[in-house]
Amino acid sequence: MTYASWYSQTETGLATLQHSLKDIESGVTRQRAWNPELVIGLVQTEDYARAVLAACIGVLGVPDDLDEVVAARMQRQLILDRVPHTFEFLIGEWALHRTVGNAAVMRAQIKALIDNLDSRPNLRVGIVALNTEFLAPTPAFDIHDSSAVEIETVTGEVIATRPDDIAVAERTFALLQNQAVYGYDARVLLTRALATHAD
Repeated sequence: MTYASWYSQTETGLATLQHSLKDIESGVTRQRAWNPELVIGLVQTEDYARAVLAACIGVLGVPDDLDEVVAARMQRQLILDRVPHTFEFLIGEWALHRTVGNAAVMRAQIKALIDNLDSRPNLRVGIVALNTEFLAPTPAFDIHDSSAVEIETVTGEVIATRPDDIAVAERTFALLQNQAVYGYDARVLLTRALATHAD
């Protein structure tokens, strides 16, 4: 298990970190990700990503390379069209109701998620509703194949590679998958959230 401070990876800005994620994702054939409070990066719109990354730059106080880091995040999304890569993304309903950027940014992001529900055969997006039962502690995390788990913290990221750590992450992800809704039911939650961001 290793820990890397955000500062150790962002001395010159956030773009270097984004480029490193692209390299990691290119070597992974199955990516599972959960985020309880933000839309997952690989399905973010450009404006949503800009708002998230601007906030990260602001709180960390690192050099402002916002245009470059947003471009890098958008470039990462090309991985979604690669076969045989598969992606299973779970997003907490809370992420759809909080405002990132502004109401217009949120409407565009939610509409993009609705479009993504059925857009690619290798991408499955599920929504975990606010009223689901608590079954396990669930910070944001990514599982890369079955070889590593990346867990985000306030100050950095933990990368776990021990088989027992990976196993508990996979069990947790499976619990969340069982609670998530997909297809029509996910569209209902997304449409309901869309209404909360009306002008």
